[in-house]
Amino acid sequence: MYIKITLLINSVIFVRWLEFLSGKNKKGNTDKYLVKPEEVIPGLRALIARDLIERHGFSRKKAAEILGLTPSAITLYLEGKRAGDLAELLLRSGAMDLVRRFTDLAVDKGGKIDLPALYDLALSAISLIERGSVVSGERRDLMIMEEERAAKLINLLRRRFEVEHRSAEEFLRIASKIRNQPLRMLIRMIARDCLKHADIMFMLMSVVERGGEMRIDVPDMELLNKLLEEERLLHTKGLDKIKELLPHRILTLLIDSIADDERKHEKILKSLRDYVEALP
Repeated sequence: MYIKITLLINSVIFVRWLEFLSGKNKKGNTDKYLVKPEEVIPGLRALIARDLIERHGFSRKKAAEILGLTPSAITLYLEGKRAGDLAELLLRSGAMDLVRRFTDLAVDKGGKIDLPALYDLALSAISLIERGSVVSGERRDLMIMEEERAAKLINLLRRRFEVEHRSAEEFLRIASKIRNQPLRMLIRMIARDCLKHADIMFMLMSVVERGGEMRIDVPDMELLNKLLEEERLLHTKGLDKIKELLPHRILTLLIDSIADDERKHEKILKSLRDYVEALP
């Protein structure tokens, strides 16, 4: 038996995307802003509470314990008196599949759902909410994956997700006990990287488990080349001079991390450009 995965490749005019990031629509108005994770989290809590109670059979008290809330707060979420409109928006955007996988993992781990995990889930949900504003046109490709191989991959991804999430929690715990601000920042950066890695594993699990359709937004080639050129010329400019003037090795490590990120960004943009150029 095989799992069929339809890949939708969307040609996107990134000028609209840049207008969206700057808080402007095509007419230059400022009434359309990116959704922020902290704005989405209450709606996600409402959906998670509902899923924990209705699908997993937990009591309101237990759901409150898992979410770090009071039972009365859970009641407000369930009755739609708190974040009801936002929860409905998330449902219309197709976020319930993300929520179900998220709660399944939380239940399997038997722990509480912390704010960093909710923040990562919010970022994934936001991509669903905002997708319609940047997509124009699509092409369909078909990928076929053997079911046994897919199951093995999902298991590996889940294990890696758990490792990265535990590491993030441990690094955050260590950082909270460090008084030196630069060193604390370095440890928190590692924690954020672990959270990012966990988010990647979660997304890959979602794609493989769901099968069906996956949407990939492809930037306009001209603008992609412009972004790549700016990455090369502007983003790394001046970092060496800053590093020379800093008085301590711990401080220069922070600048090294920025330079490493900029080189990684350039590599990603180059790979994406090569991918777009290879499309038929």
